[in-house]
Amino acid sequence: GFFDATGDPQMDPYTVLKIQSNASDTDIKKAYRTQMLQLHPDKLPPNLTAEEITAVTDKFHIVKDAYEFLTNAQYLTARRLYTAKMASRRAEYERREAFLRR
Repeated sequence: GFFDATGDPQMDPYTVLKIQSNASDTDIKKAYRTQMLQLHPDKLPPNLTAEEITAVTDKFHIVKDAYEFLTNAQYLTARRLYTAKMASRRAEYERREAFLRR
């Protein structure tokens, strides 16, 4: 799933929703609704195998959890920690790249 046993995201919610990390609330909602229309169990073609249905259902729940993580006030603290961790990783990567370019 999207969350690990401690409730932290295992995936980048922006990548899951196929949006930029600086996306507005409107963009987040639009991306979520677009994917929900494609992945909703009621909208699936009838000729899918059980494995395909399971895979699509899992993706449906991951997209739903990513949206919840980005929009629900319950996840505000976790969202801030995640954002700080990703910024730190990005800065470390940029420092390494600058060092290697010397």
